[in-house]
Parts: sequence; C-alpha cells; structure tokens
Amino acid sequence: MRRSAAIVELERQIERIESKPRGSGANVPTGISSLDTLLPGGGLPRGQVIEWLGPRSSGKTTLLRAVLASLRATGESIALIDPARSLYAPDWAGLIAGEGRFWVIRPPDPTEAAWCADLILRSGAFGAVALLASTHSVAGDRHDLLLHRAVTVRLQRLAEEASAVFLTIGHVPLAALRLSFHPGRMESVQKEFGPFLPAFRPIWVRVGKQGAVEVPLLCPLVSPWGPEPARDRKGPAT
Repeated sequence: MRRSAAIVELERQIERIESKPRGSGANVPTGISSLDTLLPGGGLPRGQVIEWLGPRSSGKTTLLRAVLASLRATGESIALIDPARSLYAPDWAGLIAGEGRFWVIRPPDPTEAAWCADLILRSGAFGAVALLASTHSVAGDRHDLLLHRAVTVRLQRLAEEASAVFLTIGHVPLAALRLSFHPGRMESVQKEFGPFLPAFRPIWVRVGKQGAVEVPLLCPLVSPWGPEPARDRKGPAT
C-alpha cells in the first residue's frame, strides 16, 4: 500500500527519538483510586489491548484525560491518535508539560489510524498509546469494530514488545480488558465536603467482559470552582 505524505513524515519524526526501557508485565495505576481498586493488579495492564467504551456524555473522555495526565506526571511519553479530529485541543494542552513527550496524531485519512498506531508502538518510545474511534461507541450486542482481528493481533504483539499501555476508544476483537462507562444522575457533595466544592456526577464503570459489577466513580461537572469535563468537538485541529 502506498504511504501518504503524513505517514512518511510520522516515520521521519519517530526516527529522531529514542525508545525508553521500561519494565514488562507491570500494571500501571490510573491515579483514580476507586478505579484502580477494581482493576486486576491495581491498574491498566501493559502489553494488552484495553477497550475504553461508553456513549456520548458518559464521561469516558474526561476519565481518559485524567488517566493520561496521571501517566504524564510519572514521566511517561504518550501518543493520542485522533483520526476523527474529535477532541477539543485546549483541554489537552496541560499534558504537554513535563518529562517525556505528548503527541497528538491526526492522519488526513482516518483509515491510516491503525498504521499510525503500528508505527508508534513499534518505536517503543511511548509508554501509552490511545487510539480513538471515529464515532462514539455505545455498548450493545451490535456494534462496528474499530479494528479488524488481524490488525488487533498485530498491535497487541507490538504493545507487548514495547511494554506499552494500549487503549482503544471503541470496540476491538480480542481485547484483554473492557472498561464500559455509563452516565449517572448528578449529585451534590456540598453537604459532605463543604459549600465551595463543585457538584459531582457518578460515572458507572463495568470492568471485565461479562457479569462484572458496576460501581460509581465521581467525575467533576462544569463549575466555577472546579475543572470542566473534557469535550469532544468535530472539525479541524485548533
């Protein structure tokens, strides 16, 4: 298959960086204690495919940003592949600071997203790679797969070789771990914590693939006293 100019440029940029040795098989804490308590091994597994699912406005983008920010705080380099150009860029600007690097890759052709993930994982220079689906996934019996089986197998092998956390925001075959988020009703925590804290909305998370227990996580809502949830926005990069 003929490579586009964007893929050639990505290869050139990757050649200029060096891979970072890291321990294999260790689980990576998300920085959200209530979520880490649910996860096998107390965190996200390295070298495996992880599904990060949920309908629109379920809170999955906000939690993804919080988890990646926690990894950045430890010095991990992170690559975010956004083929649909769906993320609101200013919300993610805070991940640039610190050791390591934070790359956002937006291929002109969305079909090249899997190839971008292949190149990034193959480099071994990123501790976490997140591949966003072109549409918002809704958990259910019928859904469109983000990646084909053979592509998923290849990317899982590359993630294992790089000892990287590989998140797919969308359904894939053969995922080792599935996190499915669902919005809850808005609840105020002012009575418990004081009058100057924002209200919180529970996000229900299902861990595993079948018969898993759901527990609520607390996610901050829009408030003059606290951070806003991460936003999705279609359109060109800003």
